[in-house]
Amino acid sequence: MEKCCQSCGLPFNEQHQQFIAKESDGSDSIYCNLCYQDGKFTNPDIALDDFIESLVPHLTGELRLGSEAEVRNQLGELLPTLERWK
Repeated sequence: MEKCCQSCGLPFNEQHQQFIAKESDGSDSIYCNLCYQDGKFTNPDIALDDFIESLVPHLTGELRLGSEAEVRNQLGELLPTLERWK
């Protein structure tokens, strides 16, 4: 499986390498810099369902990855398997 942000699922492929966050020791994080900065989550208290709802407009709008229902279902399946949400 391709490495991805363990919070939002952003794939860490060649196209998205610049989004890999850094830990305080300078090492690569398992999170992207949209979810994680300066050693902590950018929105630490958000619930999984609220996080999914915050992603839906971005993934259905400018990225056009499917309908709201499709994207919501895909995120609902993927995100609970990621380290942040386990």
